[in-house]
Amino acid sequence: MSNTTGISNMEISSQDQLLEQFQKQLQTESDWRWVSGENLGLDLDGRTVWFSLKAHAHPHVLDLEELAKQKDPASLLLVPDLTDRQLEKCKQARLSVIDLNGRAWIRGKGVWIERPALPGRKFRNAQEPRNIFQGKSARIVRSLLSDRDRKWTQAELIQQTEASQGLVSRVTSYMLKEGYVFNPAERFYQVNPTLDLLQAWKAADSLKDRVTVTRITGLETDPWHWADRLEHWAQQKSVDLAFTQWTAAWERHGYTEPVICSAYVSELPSKAQLEEWGAREVSEVGVLWLFQPRDKGVFLETQRPLNRSLVSDAQIYLDLKNTGLRGPEAAQALREWEGFCRP
Repeated sequence: MSNTTGISNMEISSQDQLLEQFQKQLQTESDWRWVSGENLGLDLDGRTVWFSLKAHAHPHVLDLEELAKQKDPASLLLVPDLTDRQLEKCKQARLSVIDLNGRAWIRGKGVWIERPALPGRKFRNAQEPRNIFQGKSARIVRSLLSDRDRKWTQAELIQQTEASQGLVSRVTSYMLKEGYVFNPAERFYQVNPTLDLLQAWKAADSLKDRVTVTRITGLETDPWHWADRLEHWAQQKSVDLAFTQWTAAWERHGYTEPVICSAYVSELPSKAQLEEWGAREVSEVGVLWLFQPRDKGVFLETQRPLNRSLVSDAQIYLDLKNTGLRGPEAAQALREWEGFCRP
């Protein structure tokens, strides 16, 4: 599939701008033949399938079903940059959709076409966050998932996450539009009960991109021995500490007894401290895994159900999803537990 428009990189902020760019693309489209008129037609070997073009710079997931109800001609939704979630919802509603990057899913009478984004096009919505699962944006996601029954105001999210008012506004507006959160009351936000937000975070998450991992081994192999030592050291040194993975999952909902102790720390023990513990760094396995996060947000949303400080349930789930030692099983058991994401 060719792209004769050259490299295109633009942020779209309005419906007029969206339509203007699409009209330019129609004139240079080499893969498909479009017919313009009162409606928009796709010419397929002499047979034209007609659509009513509906341009939305900021489509709401709840609008898709309404657009899908229109027939003769059916709606064709035009957006700046089609997200995976929007595409999934359009497929469920049987609503044809296309974006400025060339990505399309089109259903019509006798027509079923799916096309990935074309090379050289990098259009995006100017008012949407680039990635809600990174940096300070992820703090907002983590807070919303810390208590699935809580109704948050933007002011509470700003205070909890230490993010700017502008960022909180953009992220919550985006999540509302995508259906990840809803408004249980005016000016309040609550995570959708289906926890689609968690599934989207899981799909986008990469542990190695957000933490530096240090693995430590020693003569003692009991993970609870290392948990106690780590807690004592962190208290003495005023180091931020929150347990995760098997250690935290067992504390929250015992399923797979841990054989490794793992925790987030704001700084690492010194070489002298390791020697005092009879421990040393290793490149693989180990009995103690220490995660240094690139963003401190993980420490802003911790819990203490018993005696230890743990990361949030959603964070435990994410950190277990791609591990061995029955980690995925423990993650799924935690996810299915009634108390999951309920402090």
